[in-house]
Amino acid sequence: MAAIFFLSVLITSFSVLAVSESFYIYEYEKNGTYSEFGREKVDAVTDSVIEYLSGKSDRLYYEAEGANAFTQRETAHMADVKGLFLLFGGLRNWMIAAFVVIALAFRRDIRAVLKAFAICLVFLMAAFTAFAAAAATNYEYFFTLFHKVFFANDYWLLDPADSIIINIMPVGFFSDAAAVIFFSTLAACVLAAIAAHRIKKA
Repeated sequence: MAAIFFLSVLITSFSVLAVSESFYIYEYEKNGTYSEFGREKVDAVTDSVIEYLSGKSDRLYYEAEGANAFTQRETAHMADVKGLFLLFGGLRNWMIAAFVVIALAFRRDIRAVLKAFAICLVFLMAAFTAFAAAAATNYEYFFTLFHKVFFANDYWLLDPADSIIINIMPVGFFSDAAAVIFFSTLAACVLAAIAAHRIKKA
């Protein structure tokens, strides 16, 4: 149950942040993206990405000089990203359903279940923290590894000379995103472990 909860929270943190306009704005202001590329253009590109990933649009498109500003590699890669979103979202929904079924099946032994849940969650958080610490020491390596594991092609290797996405969302953007996902997931797991421990003792 702890693993199901942990993965569900991790996927949710990832999915929510990916379409969080406030996070994009914060990063652009922090990195000077607006001053370099212009706020109107950057916001328009970002809106296109968010609408596409959230399912509000079935096409990644931003018009510039009468044509789509996104390159073919960008649109192909973002199609892969959206597919990953759908896969993870479906997996999360199944895990939530499994979590509920398991909880109901063992409701008579709820105290023992909660104890095991809290203990396992603590171990998962420790492992997650150790992994995050390792990733922080060489983020670009883990960034590359992630893409090689989850994508079957090299469309994610975008050229800064013609890619608007890689220009407004450099590696630093994604390292900050990873940090937010880590801390939000960790916070949710800590609260869940504390809640399980207190309910068990009640």
